[in-house]
Formats: sequence, C-alpha cells, structure tokens
Amino acid sequence: MSEELSSFEKLQELEQQGGKLPGFGSSKPGRVHAIKQTRGETVFDVVNAALLTILCLVMIYPFWYVLVLSFNTGSDASSGPLWLWPRVFTIDNYKYVFAYKALQTAYKTTLARVFTGPVLTVGVNICAGFALSKRWLPARRQITFFLILPMFFGGSIISTYVVYTKLGLLNNFLVYILPGCFQFFNMVIMRTFIEGIPIDIEESAMLDGAGYARVFLQFILPLSRPIIACFAFFSVCNHWLDLQTNLIYVTNRNLQTLQYLLYQVINSAEAAYFTEANSPDAVARSIEAMSNNTVPTPEVIKMTVMVVVTFPILLVYPFFQKSFIKGMLVGAVKA
Repeated sequence: MSEELSSFEKLQELEQQGGKLPGFGSSKPGRVHAIKQTRGETVFDVVNAALLTILCLVMIYPFWYVLVLSFNTGSDASSGPLWLWPRVFTIDNYKYVFAYKALQTAYKTTLARVFTGPVLTVGVNICAGFALSKRWLPARRQITFFLILPMFFGGSIISTYVVYTKLGLLNNFLVYILPGCFQFFNMVIMRTFIEGIPIDIEESAMLDGAGYARVFLQFILPLSRPIIACFAFFSVCNHWLDLQTNLIYVTNRNLQTLQYLLYQVINSAEAAYFTEANSPDAVARSIEAMSNNTVPTPEVIKMTVMVVVTFPILLVYPFFQKSFIKGMLVGAVKA
C-alpha cells in the first residue's frame, strides 16, 4: 500500500513540474488532448449539418412565406410572387381582419376553451390518477377495466351526435369542454408518476394529522408540476386546434372557434366570410383602403387569418418547454 502511494505521489510531482507521464505524452496542467477526427468523420459532420440546415429551412420557409405575404399590400402581392420579405410593407391587412366581429367572437370562444378546458382536463385526470394509485382502493381493478373500455370500443359519429343531443350539448359551449375532460392514457401516465413519489412523504404528513385532501393539494400537486405542465400543454394545443367539434356539433355563429373560421376563409374563394356589405364599418374600411391603394385581396386575407389563428399557439411552447421535456422523459421512463 505504501509503495502504491509513493508511486502516486511521484506521478503527481512529475505532473506539477510539467513533465511527461510515461505513455501519455505531455501532461501540462489544464491541457486537454482532443481526439483527432478522421477525414471521413469530418466529411460526415459537414454533410450532416448541411442536410439538417436545408431541412430546417424547407420546414420554416412556408411559415415565413405566409408571414411575409400577410404584411404585404394586396395589390402589390397580386403583381408578382414574394420570396423573402414584403415589397410594400403594411399592417392594414391586420387592421382589416381584426375589425370583423366574426374574428373577435371566435377569439373569445377559443380563449375561453384554452383557459377552461386544460384546467378541468388536468384536474380530472390527476385526481383520478391519485385515487387509482392507492392499491388498497376497493374495486380498483374493476374501475380501471371500466375506464379502459372506451379506448377500444368507441361510438360512431351518429351515436355520439344522438348522445350529445339527449344531453343538451348541441350549440352549447360545454360541448367543447366536457367530452374531453377524462382521457385514460393521460390518467395512467399521471398515476404512474404519482406512484413514483416516495410514500414516506405521504405517511409523514398523515402522522402529523393531514388528510388525503391536504396531502394531495400541498404535496402531490407541487411535486407533479412537470407532468401537469406537459399535459396542460397537450390540452391547450388540442383545444386550440380542434375543428371537428365546431364542424359537427355547433351551428351557432356566436360559438364558432378560430379553426372553424380559418376553415371557412380557406374554403371561400372570394373570402366571402369577411365581406359584410351591410356593415357601415366595412364600407368605411373599404373606402379608406381604396384611397390608400391597400385593398386586401382574398389571398392576402387568407394568409393574414392563418397568421392570426396559427402563430399564437407557437408562442406558448417556450413557456412550457422545460417542464414539457422533463414531463415527457419522466413519463417515458416510468410508464
């Protein structure tokens, strides 16, 4: 043992003096010897970086083109194609679009869905996950079997329409919220995450007199923030991008969503959804636009509406990114 220590001390002294260790070349303090890449590895890295850059540009350019066209005047856009930036910059297209009551109503409905739906969805699923994480729960297996059945046996659109009619959900705002409150897959992931929390925390809290409600609110919920943020983001995206519910179960224009509005605009060759001839404000806007030579064409209106409807959801992801990635990794490992 003493011989090993003495040899180790000699090596340290030699290294501090700037000497070379046998078989290791120069060993100056703080110097790192990088492994040299072969020519094939260098070529692979360059080609790989170039291909990924081209792929990113191909995926990003359509969004950029829509954004550029929405900031260009309609008369100029109809005279020739745009590529990288607006030729005649204007924000009158957005003023023209935001002035319509249809868009304002759709925004109110969609925002109400986005703020209400995820809260109820995450709340219902995490409460169910907390309850089913208790192995002593009576009829736990039977309840789980009952909840998993809709994943394999679902009703058709006609049967669902009949059920919604009997429940009074047609042309009702609750049709956007209630049917998607419980999702078995999300509940299973949350239950698995809760089961991974040390049981000692819950037991020590109960020894101090806390009940299940207090344990859930003060311990389980704070420790489950990553998984809550992950599924809250999923729910926000689902509510923002949902078109089918409005298309099938809602005919009231006061309850239409942004995606349905975008669907109407894109399918209207003349953008007739935004032409309100009987509106004095629409006439005044048209006269002002014609005097400024900035009349929005149907194509420009479509692009502007796409930006207004699609881009806000892209701004939400950075706020959830950290918790989203952590929650996905935890779910992937635990599930």
